Amino acid sequence: MKQRKGIGAVFALGLAGLLAVSGCGSSGSDSTSSSNSSSATAPAGGSGIKAKILVVGDFTSTIPFTLPEIVPMVKGVLKDFPNVEIETCDGKGTAPGFLVCAQQAVRDRVAGVVLGFSAGGQDLSVLTKANIPTIGAGDSHSPNSYPTAEPFSIYVALGAGLAATGCTKLGIVYLDGSDFLIDYIKGGFEGKGGKEVARGSVAANAADLSPAVSKVTGAGAECVAVSLTPSGGAQALTALKQSGKTLTVGGISAVFSTELLKSLGALAEGLIVVDTVLNSSDDAPGIKDAAAAMHSVDAKAKMTQQALGSYIAAKLVAAALPKVSGEVTSASLTTALDGLRNVDMNGVIPPWSSIPVEGKTFPRIFNHYGINYKIQGGKAVKEGDFYDILALLTGK
Repeated sequence: MKQRKGIGAVFALGLAGLLAVSGCGSSGSDSTSSSNSSSATAPAGGSGIKAKILVVGDFTSTIPFTLPEIVPMVKGVLKDFPNVEIETCDGKGTAPGFLVCAQQAVRDRVAGVVLGFSAGGQDLSVLTKANIPTIGAGDSHSPNSYPTAEPFSIYVALGAGLAATGCTKLGIVYLDGSDFLIDYIKGGFEGKGGKEVARGSVAANAADLSPAVSKVTGAGAECVAVSLTPSGGAQALTALKQSGKTLTVGGISAVFSTELLKSLGALAEGLIVVDTVLNSSDDAPGIKDAAAAMHSVDAKAKMTQQALGSYIAAKLVAAALPKVSGEVTSASLTTALDGLRNVDMNGVIPPWSSIPVEGKTFPRIFNHYGINYKIQGGKAVKEGDFYDILALLTGK
């Protein structure tokens, strides 16, 4: 089971990373340290707080994405804490690269790690052993991890989100070998009263998706969940359109990013895109606030789903720091993080409380919500508000 969970995390987070930072360039950072140089006036209590926070992510990588935007996002959100030192470390998309970052966190005695996507960051044992809190893209198993979006729960949300459209018969087109992830989609859908009628697997290098599409449409599917790589997702939409069937098609934002949707044009019209946070292209106040914070440090940084994840993580750090009594250490920051209740996230996610939920396969969940967007006229339009998938995750 451990192996399956590890593979699943790599797959789920890999899709998120590939898409959410699509089109971003390398930051060139590599285990460097810099002070938060914002000149904003600190609020009462903020200017006297001293701490070290390490921001870790893949700023360079052998796989085709990087996420430099998380650094200016964290610095922008924490600008009212001028004596909080922001260090950075490049995970480089590899396990050895991430290990170097974890060792840097221990060596520099940082109070906490804000973790953006890292393809090599599946093993948090060094940080766990050192009791350093990890906020952001960490897994849901480490007791010192505060995942802002659990990598599996979005698949449950996808199933529930498609059921919310009124669909009762589900087909799933998915990457071969990831059946255990697809079971989460099925669980979310059937937990809302629907029925999975068929699933069709697709090899990673498949040139023709019509057999998988024919399998699900032939079984009478009214809606189809697409769980593939970004290029596979584009192929699936083409094949589904060519089937001649009237279908509701859905996928997660990690597959259908803003950049991909632009390239798909009219092909994406009517697509349901599901996430556990607001879409980065939304014009909601929280998105504008996040963009303003990031752009106060780097005017050219791109707003992505990964940037939003780091916005949430940095907001948690900002909420916890004033609650620390005495020196800000990893232990005292953990205590402060554990005490957070109803932290306002400007609507990017529902208010945060650090009360972990233990699900059937999700031992440490904080954000247990989903949200639907529908592509209309080339834009992601919100379909209702956040919906709670807690009962689907816990089985209660």
